[in-house]
Amino acid sequence: MPRFTRRNHGKGHSYTLDGYRIPGVTTVIGTLDKPALVQWAASETAAYADEHWAELSELRSADRIKRLERARFATNRRAIVTGNRVHALGERISRGEQIDPADIAPGERPYVEGYARLLDDWELDIEHTEMPVCHSEYRYAGTLDAIGTSPRLGRVLLDIKTSRRVYAETALQLAAYRYADLGILTTESVGPRGGRVTSDTEISMPEVDVCAIVHVREDSCTLQLAKADQDTWAVFLHLLEVYDTWARPTSWASRDDDDHLNPISDPIYIENHPRRDRA
Repeated sequence: MPRFTRRNHGKGHSYTLDGYRIPGVTTVIGTLDKPALVQWAASETAAYADEHWAELSELRSADRIKRLERARFATNRRAIVTGNRVHALGERISRGEQIDPADIAPGERPYVEGYARLLDDWELDIEHTEMPVCHSEYRYAGTLDAIGTSPRLGRVLLDIKTSRRVYAETALQLAAYRYADLGILTTESVGPRGGRVTSDTEISMPEVDVCAIVHVREDSCTLQLAKADQDTWAVFLHLLEVYDTWARPTSWASRDDDDHLNPISDPIYIENHPRRDRA
């Protein structure tokens, strides 16, 4: 049985190494402050209020506030659904599958066609998709989008983004994947009764020459190189230390853990703290 496993549960997933849960790459990077996300949330809420002013004015104050609080999540859910669909269809294209046009919604077609053209233009031959990886010493994990080879770039570690822009944190994400040392290769076979059987094999993380982002938008699909080198990985490891020593143990989610850390005391009162005599 592999030392490293990824388990899916509901809409999420988790990773274990030697039977112990380890953090995901995006969770670790989440310790960074993201002011652009705050501005985005404010802009989405303001836009929703402007577009639904008449409807909102007829609601009770409590209901109006609740509607505005949830407004940004509707936009985010649509973006997540689109991103997940593009990832799923892109993975099928990467494996060389012929996709029935009926499986592609009209709004998804530009994304899928752009991704297919990019693979052809760069002559990218995809070797691995959606491969879980981890670092057995530093104890973190993640799932990379794809690894492929191109006669122009060599072996490339790819991350697919469908957001409006590509943020610098993507380089940290790619560096964490690049310098992982273990991966899980999932293979499918046909069982004795004709059903599909999957099996996981632990492999060494393939070495890559470059890291790049496939930025897929409705009207374009571009390839952007990322500086995901040892220096960038060192920054990620600093974030991992902050996560392990502060962000996780001080979080509410870890309140029942043995290593939970609460650096703030309960309220104190003067009757329990008599004045100290000064010499």
